[in-house]
Amino acid sequence: MSIATTLVKKLALEQRQDILCEINSHIFEALQQQFPQQLIQDTTPMQLEDILEKLGLPATFILEMVSSASLGQAVAPSTEPTSLLQIPIMLARAIVNLVYYTTYTLMLIAIFLVVAKFVDPQGVGFFYAPNKFFIFGKLILQHEEAIRYEQLGNYFIPVLLFIIIGLYYSSTLILKIKKSIYHKL
Repeated sequence: MSIATTLVKKLALEQRQDILCEINSHIFEALQQQFPQQLIQDTTPMQLEDILEKLGLPATFILEMVSSASLGQAVAPSTEPTSLLQIPIMLARAIVNLVYYTTYTLMLIAIFLVVAKFVDPQGVGFFYAPNKFFIFGKLILQHEEAIRYEQLGNYFIPVLLFIIIGLYYSSTLILKIKKSIYHKL
């Protein structure tokens, strides 16, 4: 019962009243099914105890009601209007999320290139020729000229691993900055 009580106390007053009304309606429906309308007011405490036993353990059915109330609160769209003061906050969050998404995407691409280098060592690399081409990744067509200009050679995988580690730490730093910004706002 203490867990249910703790959860109920966290709800808003309106939600607590809704849960109380729902419990009352369950009791009233059970009374209507068992007794004629005229005898409902003459119900004894023993009959009410039987109905409460049929509802189940209070902690169980109250937890279900609290979780459904909490879920409804989480799913319900916010009815508060957005003020102009929130726009910079929303913009900062969007920029941080965009940087975070870009960092993770680059990290996944680097991991793909490491695996691709093992599968196709000749066709994956850093191919650079001034004023001709710049390819960092996989050659779609195997050109002899492009293969000659491979710059990193056997250092391609260590460089990419270094880049992956750097991206990982930068994404962790972005997360920490994001949390500190949210705590200040």
